[in-house]
Amino acid sequence: MVQGKWRFATQLGDAGKAGLLQEAHAIEDAGFETAWTPELYRSTFVPLAAVATQTSRVQLGSGIALAFTRSPLIMALSALDLDEFSEGRFVLGLGTGVRRLNENWHNVPNYGQPAPHMRETVEVVRLLMSKVHTGVPISYKGEYFNLDIKGFQRPFPPFRPTIPIHMAGIQEKMVETAGQVADGLLGHPICSPRWIKEVILPHLATGLEKSGRPRQDFTYSPSVTVAIATNDSPEAVAEARRTARTTLAFYGTVKTYDPIWEMHGFQAPINQVRRAFIKNDHAAMLDAVTDEMVDVFTIAGTKDSVVSRLAELQELGDVLWVGGPTYYLPLEQIADYRHRLYELVAGLSGK
Repeated sequence: MVQGKWRFATQLGDAGKAGLLQEAHAIEDAGFETAWTPELYRSTFVPLAAVATQTSRVQLGSGIALAFTRSPLIMALSALDLDEFSEGRFVLGLGTGVRRLNENWHNVPNYGQPAPHMRETVEVVRLLMSKVHTGVPISYKGEYFNLDIKGFQRPFPPFRPTIPIHMAGIQEKMVETAGQVADGLLGHPICSPRWIKEVILPHLATGLEKSGRPRQDFTYSPSVTVAIATNDSPEAVAEARRTARTTLAFYGTVKTYDPIWEMHGFQAPINQVRRAFIKNDHAAMLDAVTDEMVDVFTIAGTKDSVVSRLAELQELGDVLWVGGPTYYLPLEQIADYRHRLYELVAGLSGK
């Protein structure tokens, strides 16, 4: 990490076409290093193609593209196209997604073991990106992929010799795999500083050691939900802290993050969140989230307190992936928190 220099990334929202482009300009103007596009309500690649032609400085990343739902060739070609359209500003961000989503939503027949599956995905996509323009036969044989490509040549060279690949991960095996085969690690909002220190950084170091690379050749992007109060009054701070609970309530319904909740002794309130979720009672879900959980997993409060907490988190990574509260909130409120975050980043970045 470059000491004394703020580096920020954020996620493009789910606004319509006009809103998406306006937001991309706002992110670029605020001084963010990277804008990531999720893959849930939209595909991750198509919005980036639109944004690539309307921006000139901000790095653009698929954040995250589901790694197992496309053929490796389509993934590689999409990455090469976007790097060309953005003139070398694209980052391929890949994540596994949970098994249920892969198998039930996307009909993925062989989810398998996610870390080895992801390792092969990164290897084969990187191979294809480097070779499809050469016309040489390309083969890859592994547990999850068996490719034999002959008689195919992309008629134009890549914009850059290599495109960086960042992997999403918070569990031990995935973090270590990222250190071995990827160029960066993308964090998740359900990740405390303690988890980063005791789990992520040690396993990342192990992966990097196996790959023979120094830490400075790798980018780690911790992620956190940031809720900035409208003013310093106790009422405004309380509102910001309650909206920050929405992220914890949403992800509390997913059992993937149970080891992190358990590390901090939060399994009991998470069980309450899940009972309320079954009843579709969003207010009760938020009520079940404790103040301690807000303090551990989010940054919510006055502008000065937010900056102080961000500085502490920056010491643990390279680029801070920050986002406002989004779940169970009206669109106007989501936009307000996002715009306050943009203003904060612009001030810290000297824009």
